[in-house]
Amino acid sequence: MSRRSLLAAAALTPVLAACGGREDRPQAPADGVPRGDLSVWLHQTRAYDAVFTPLVEKYTREFREVGVKPLFIPVAQLDTKLLTAFTGGSPPDVFRVGGWTIPGHARKGRLAPADQSLSSGFDKTAIDSLTYEGQVYGVPTDYTLCYLYYRRDRFAEAGLDPDRPPTTWEEVADYSKRLTSADGKKVGLQWILGNPQWTVMQLLALVKGKGGTILSPDGGKATMATDAGVEALRFYAGLGNAKLSNPLSAFGLFASGEAAMIVSGLFAMDLLPTLNKKLEFGKVYDIAPMPRFGAGPAVVPAYTWGWAVAEKSEIPHTAWHFIDYLQRPDVAAEQLREAGSLTPITGWEKLEGADQKAIEIMAASAPDADFGPRTPVWAEMAKALTDAGDAVAHGKKTPEQAAQDFDQAMRLAL
Repeated sequence: MSRRSLLAAAALTPVLAACGGREDRPQAPADGVPRGDLSVWLHQTRAYDAVFTPLVEKYTREFREVGVKPLFIPVAQLDTKLLTAFTGGSPPDVFRVGGWTIPGHARKGRLAPADQSLSSGFDKTAIDSLTYEGQVYGVPTDYTLCYLYYRRDRFAEAGLDPDRPPTTWEEVADYSKRLTSADGKKVGLQWILGNPQWTVMQLLALVKGKGGTILSPDGGKATMATDAGVEALRFYAGLGNAKLSNPLSAFGLFASGEAAMIVSGLFAMDLLPTLNKKLEFGKVYDIAPMPRFGAGPAVVPAYTWGWAVAEKSEIPHTAWHFIDYLQRPDVAAEQLREAGSLTPITGWEKLEGADQKAIEIMAASAPDADFGPRTPVWAEMAKALTDAGDAVAHGKKTPEQAAQDFDQAMRLAL
């Protein structure tokens, strides 16, 4: 190893030696040099691979006693595969984890706590979303606040001004009527149905926008069977066409032009053009701030992905050292430029690489960011909420019945 590499490794030793806070945890080596074979699980995209793979190669050249064995898993399967690995007692050393799953994993002692020094230099709200009961369990790597995506071409066809997107949910409903064809094969706003994470974020905006909550503030009680919850589900059922089908859900319908509006995050700006090469940002499609109900508060659903370390890892020093290497400010800029993924370092508003309009909307929306209920039973809550949302969207239940069924399901989970 070069003298520079040794010094870089040693400099991290005081930070990493205490990671975990458990007496029987393997300690950092006295010389501070990372060693061992790291298993790393992550969801992968072709765009992010352009950043991640060269970083791994550079890291293992610089720190030659470390091997990195990545496993790329489709994003929809990552949580399930991690849960299976934890249950079987053989989790990876390092893995990407959604902030919404942190409470459930942390409560069961699956995650190694991160040292406070590793969390410095990042946006506080992003760090908070990776925190449970006052302890940080991850380092943020992908942070987004939701936008309203809309098709400028569909707006123009319907006689709507593409430069004046809807700002309220009431306007979204009005625009949707004008954007829906007589046969229902083209619609205005289409929800992302059947997806627990997106169902939570979409209904979060509606329920809280109506002044309600999904769970009580202390997380001990389900609160959908209220006027706000029922009204939110009724509004949810009134938009889009649940019978429209596409392998990529609403993303595919938006790319094809069947849907004129969807709710999504920053990543979709890179995703959508891969689904349809004609989708040119600013000409064919555009983004706008999340709508709000005219008489309600602004609610902007948000999420953070983070890098975490398994409590059972035998080389936590190396694991956290690798994560720290991945999350440097220069890498944050490259990740945003190459993969459209925002690492929320302090001052992320000034990062270059994403469309400036996208960054400006996120920065303006940040005070209204909402990461949803922080509960150890998030998976159960998300499934019950998805069942409720899909039931009303398909006309199988009334909003009142769906809300009551959600509350009942959560009584059993909580």
